[in-house]
Amino acid sequence: MATPKRFTTLLQLEQQEGTLFEVLGNPTKRPYWFHSVYLKSPKAVHLEAWLVEAIFGPGGEHIPHVECVSQTLLHVNQWGREGEAEILIFGRPDYQKDVCKMIMSLADYHRQLQAQSSEKAPAQEAGKQSSREAFREAATQGSRDTTQGQVTLL
Repeated sequence: MATPKRFTTLLQLEQQEGTLFEVLGNPTKRPYWFHSVYLKSPKAVHLEAWLVEAIFGPGGEHIPHVECVSQTLLHVNQWGREGEAEILIFGRPDYQKDVCKMIMSLADYHRQLQAQSSEKAPAQEAGKQSSREAFREAATQGSRDTTQGQVTLL
């Protein structure tokens, strides 16, 4: 199994045996609102890996801001750009639910954006082709009109 990609976060967490997590680095620098008891029961969200960067920015640059505002810690396990990602949310249970809902709403939004852009691409290509044909026809028509002494503006 490939090693997960590391994302920026307020506190670096490391998973120990089983489901236990511990804070890496200086534990005195943890945010005032975060207590170690929250490490025992994270809420997990699973989604497509490409959505992590769509939601949190390249390299997860917006994760620390989300953590500060929501008073939760996020731990992202992502195995490759094409696979699945797991986001573990640590914090008060009601805050975990709020962040989970936010992530799922943003994931739905980004999926819709991708679907719309993939639908527009063939339609735009068809539109380009028809406008090229219209331009050719108008150019041909314009050259005929010019030979008759008329100029057609496009």
